[in-house]
Amino acid sequence: MNFQFISLFKEKGTVLIVSFLVLIVLLTLGGYFLTFAITESRISRSQVTATQTYFLAEAGANEAIWKLKNDAEWKNNFETPPGCSTWSASFLKNDTLLPNSSYRVQIQNSDCARGQIIATSTINIANGKTAQRVVKTKVFKAIGSLTSDSPFFSGGTSENIDINASVLNLYDGNIFSNNNAYISQWSKVSLFDDLDTEKVEGKALANNNLSVSWNSSLNATATCAENVCQGNCVEEGCPPSSISMPMVDFDSQDPNSYKSKASAAQDSGLCNILCNGVPCATKCIFTSSEFSDLLWQVGFNGILTLNNKITYVTGLVELKGGRRLVINGTLVADRTVNIGEDNCWANKGQKHCGFDQITVSDPGVGIPSGILTKAKMNFGPYSSSQDIEITGLVYANDEIRLVSLPRAFNLTGGLLGRKISVTSAWSAVNIYLDNTLIVEGIWAGLRPPGGEKPPYSPIVTIEHWEEAY
Repeated sequence: MNFQFISLFKEKGTVLIVSFLVLIVLLTLGGYFLTFAITESRISRSQVTATQTYFLAEAGANEAIWKLKNDAEWKNNFETPPGCSTWSASFLKNDTLLPNSSYRVQIQNSDCARGQIIATSTINIANGKTAQRVVKTKVFKAIGSLTSDSPFFSGGTSENIDINASVLNLYDGNIFSNNNAYISQWSKVSLFDDLDTEKVEGKALANNNLSVSWNSSLNATATCAENVCQGNCVEEGCPPSSISMPMVDFDSQDPNSYKSKASAAQDSGLCNILCNGVPCATKCIFTSSEFSDLLWQVGFNGILTLNNKITYVTGLVELKGGRRLVINGTLVADRTVNIGEDNCWANKGQKHCGFDQITVSDPGVGIPSGILTKAKMNFGPYSSSQDIEITGLVYANDEIRLVSLPRAFNLTGGLLGRKISVTSAWSAVNIYLDNTLIVEGIWAGLRPPGGEKPPYSPIVTIEHWEEAY
């Protein structure tokens, strides 16, 4: 009997211990799940708050962008010189979208029509704590058009555009003549969308008459002239308004003229000319004979490389006799520029004959690129052994002639002359509009002469967007 009592007592003690252990395990698991639930709840609330602060900061940045477009004071300060290059502003909004919240927005320009927006949002949460988010974005307005978005532009009041026996393709832009435009002799002119070469996009505009012969074609969304009005010409009118030839400051005493800038670079030792890859001159300004000597020095099939931002020639420029000219910037001339007009070049008892080649590259934002002359510019039948590639502005204060081109002529930027004549012998002339390159070429940089306000695009472009906690 005593044995049974002891055994029963032991069994009850065991059950008590097991029950206690099970209770501890259950309490531990319960505590874990409770902690887990509380943590998840906090994470959830944190995510909600983080999302709210992000969109609140984004709302502040978007309000600043809206003000740049629609608020007259902000718009004027953002883009009008001289104060626009260092302009800054800020504003604070409280409890506008969420209770116990605010956002502060600051903008600081690094140049005219170019700045950084910083939007900082704050939400007050429990126990005196706050949540914060920062959104930064860089914004700018692109330079607008000086030529009615026309990369093929004739600005003479009594001169014309003449296109004969040619294939002319314009991308993302218009044709404009300040007088008449004639397309004849089995020419084909097409104004395409830059992103869709099957889609016709541009317009043909002439302040006087525009005519297309029976054996030629013009593919454009609209033709707007005094004698014809087809397509949507409401904005331009029939005829469209006259646009004067944009004027280039070649050689005035103003420090922003091309010759003044070339002289300043030369005085600062920033000029670099290569003959077949070897330094051969440290000048930026040459006479016609000095520049001709450099071309002769490189020899037949030799390469003259102009690494100057601006190379200025006070006279005639002739590329002939099988030379190659590489321009990493702008070549500017006082007189006529002839490229491949002559096949042969006789000099110093020698004679070189062959096709020439010219290439123009853009050195970067704010630095002009192209070929400019105060007189005429001629691309002739010996102008290229390969396709001509030019990035920049081709500008002549007189006539531009493209005659019997042996290869394709590819230009990104614009071709502006007082008169334009193209007889390409059906070699393709491909021109891609770039208003910024046109403006840089006209102004010798990004800044207009005399503090004039640039024609900015109405669109505010977002260049960079980032966030920080």
